[in-house]
Amino acid sequence: MIDSDGYIKLTDFGLAKENITNSNKANSFCGTPEYLAPEILEKVPYGKEVDWWGLGVIVYEMLTWMPPFFNQNKIKLFDSISNLKVNYPHFLSPEASKFLRELLVKENRLGHDSIDRIKSHEFFYGIKWEAIYEKKIRPPFVPNLRWDADTKYIDAEFLLEMVSDSYQKGDTIESKDDMFEGFSFNNKISNSSNGIIVDCKLYEKKDFKSDCEY
Repeated sequence: MIDSDGYIKLTDFGLAKENITNSNKANSFCGTPEYLAPEILEKVPYGKEVDWWGLGVIVYEMLTWMPPFFNQNKIKLFDSISNLKVNYPHFLSPEASKFLRELLVKENRLGHDSIDRIKSHEFFYGIKWEAIYEKKIRPPFVPNLRWDADTKYIDAEFLLEMVSDSYQKGDTIESKDDMFEGFSFNNKISNSSNGIIVDCKLYEKKDFKSDCEY
């Protein structure tokens, strides 16, 4: 998504976890299937490097119109992600190909030690990150909005869809395992015996007592 100024707007952090470090890794099996990193599928503890795999997937998709691995059969999709090598089309620029090859790998993934290695990669040659952060560069496309909530750029197909899976206060999640241990929408975090989900500002359980509404 982009905002009214034409700048990218990051959205959908519904399954985001905070405070992930080399000594405090995650192990939840969750995410969009096509974007899952191999280590998530292998059910080993993982860190922020899975996000750099996801970055590689979305850049690949933006440049080729398809993710590196795709199959409607999820078992076959996961097997491909875990065991097959990525195919890089010949029309990719040398810089793009090199960037993707360093992201879509199992070991020593670009960015595993520092985000600066990603920002300084030749794929981003000429990019002035601070100027972008401060919105000093005019984007190539700026939406012509009639009002702040104008939806004219959103396809009617999505505007007419019924919202059927949104969380509502009082909903419960039936879970018999610890797959989502530590996430805010987890029955076990509630102090109530009936498993009512709480509205939380923070994800870490240690903060729930002071930052949740019951």
